Amino acid sequence: MDPTQAAPPPRASSRRLLRSTLVALTGAVVLLATVVLPAEYGIDPTGVGRMIGLTEMGEIKMSLARELEAAEAAELTPSPAPVPATAPPPLDSTMQARELRVILAPNDGKELKLVMAQGVAVTYRWTTDRGVVNYDTHGDAPGTPNSYFGYGKGSGAASDQGTLIAQFDGNHGWFWRNRTGDTLTITLTVQGGYRDIILPR
Repeated sequence: MDPTQAAPPPRASSRRLLRSTLVALTGAVVLLATVVLPAEYGIDPTGVGRMIGLTEMGEIKMSLARELEAAEAAELTPSPAPVPATAPPPLDSTMQARELRVILAPNDGKELKLVMAQGVAVTYRWTTDRGVVNYDTHGDAPGTPNSYFGYGKGSGAASDQGTLIAQFDGNHGWFWRNRTGDTLTITLTVQGGYRDIILPR
């Protein structure tokens, strides 16, 4: 036998090495399941981590990590360009409120108009003191052919109300006709940005 060749290790030493390896591997698996996973990731397959308070710590860590990722993603996302505010179209600066009366004899017709700029709004309400009238709410622009615009009309009405928005620069208002046999009075209230009032002749 060559004295320079090492003798093979005894079979008993190989068994001890294998057993030690298995024990170490088993211990590592147990440590992973009971300590590392609960403490770092909030995963507790055995329930031991929750008993000793490690699972809650891992859940807190994971929650903080998710919040950090969300914050970083928000910082990287470009903000939308601000949309410039669009100012509403200017209306007539003269805001006025008036109450007016128009007397209509039997079969009489009269017209009352407001001088308004395009886009200006006026709220209105009119009522009769007795009986009913026929009415035509419309607008026109003096000196402009075919400028008539009808806002509404009716017959046998004792009142009407609403908002009149001027469709163009011009005169906008009401024409009433009394088809009853009695003299009646129409009371009109208006509020808005009209410039002037054209009263019945």
